[in-house]
Amino acid sequence: MSKKINEYFINQLNTHAKVLFEEYNIAFQNKMWASVIILSLTIIDNIMNDTDNLDYVDGLDINHFKSSKNFHWLRIRRNQILHFEKPVEGFFKNKDSDETLKLDALRADETLKKCFYTLFRK
Repeated sequence: MSKKINEYFINQLNTHAKVLFEEYNIAFQNKMWASVIILSLTIIDNIMNDTDNLDYVDGLDINHFKSSKNFHWLRIRRNQILHFEKPVEGFFKNKDSDETLKLDALRADETLKKCFYTLFRK
């Protein structure tokens, strides 16, 4: 994410999510694609479960975001990474694995941005 986006949205996060967001940016900069995917959903879950957000985030916006295709995709993808059931795309150690994880990390980044824009719009 760009610094301009970070400055506005990071102020909306609680201290726990701020630490996770810093880790997220480091992972993104260092091409740690699986970590980006995992942390993006962790940050979103933190936002969704922070009861202080209920004071200024519209419940309809939360429901709209939670029902989005990309949010569901991100949860499934994160679970595929964390909970091994069978080999999944991006973890075959072939020439396409890193590119697959990178594309998924970029989609996770877009989903996180969408969460920020949906819930914390000015």
